[in-house]
Amino acid sequence: MKPVLLGIGAALVAAAVLVAGGCGSLATPEAPGSGSPAPGGGGIVKVGQQVKDGAQLYVDLACTRCHAPDGVGGIPNQFNVGGDSTIPPLNNAYRDKSEQFTNAQQITQVVMDGSILSKKPGVINMPSWTGVINDAQASAIAAYVLAGFPHTGATYDPDPAKPADIYAAYACIDCHGQVGANASPPPAPNPKTADKAVPGLRNPDDNVPASELRSVIMDGSIPDPGTTGVVFMPAWGQILSVDQVNAILPYIQDGPAGAKLPAPAAATPLPLAGSTAAASPSASSSP
Repeated sequence: MKPVLLGIGAALVAAAVLVAGGCGSLATPEAPGSGSPAPGGGGIVKVGQQVKDGAQLYVDLACTRCHAPDGVGGIPNQFNVGGDSTIPPLNNAYRDKSEQFTNAQQITQVVMDGSILSKKPGVINMPSWTGVINDAQASAIAAYVLAGFPHTGATYDPDPAKPADIYAAYACIDCHGQVGANASPPPAPNPKTADKAVPGLRNPDDNVPASELRSVIMDGSIPDPGTTGVVFMPAWGQILSVDQVNAILPYIQDGPAGAKLPAPAAATPLPLAGSTAAASPSASSSP
């Protein structure tokens, strides 16, 4: 499918989010408000490199899959009983005045620490990106949010169908690394866990059944609420379509069968956001 320009205007966001689920989607997104919060009404605007990098990271790290294009939110989180039934917006144009972001630290703290609402299976929680991205990249995302989600030219595919594209577009590669033994990039570090790293996939020494993998993808694997700085598996059951889940399961399977799968294409690095620190690569949509 042709990539979609990020920042298409909220009048089109509802349609784009519905398409993102694909045929047989598990999600039934609520339509956000109307009117475009971004300058230019859909045209590409000139911004600094930090904001431009933040826009691309918003795509590469799958922020757009949960918080929607333009940061308008509205993606269902229907299993979060007793809390918000949708994922909140990040764009101040759609946030209550008392909850609007006023500085970068408010955003980077949540990005790096995460926010666990509930341990109930299927609830979409905010994962921690500590160890996955660097401080400069988190700051670039914050700059993009505070700039009001300007249209910088970053694009995303609303409905990737090929397993390798799904794996990249939903940021699986940024945490689990490239599939296969000794693949590059390796899984992200996860120092607050017993294994000290996010599990790799297509591990020939494991033989996790497809049914278990499906359960983890759909329901997530969540630490106790209040835990911070742990890279955990979010619940994708309300984000990925049934077709996408079925497509990606054979691509990530462990055991001897996984070792026989063809090697994936090389990954593309994430924007460094002006930092000299190393960044974990990701096969991303074109900027």
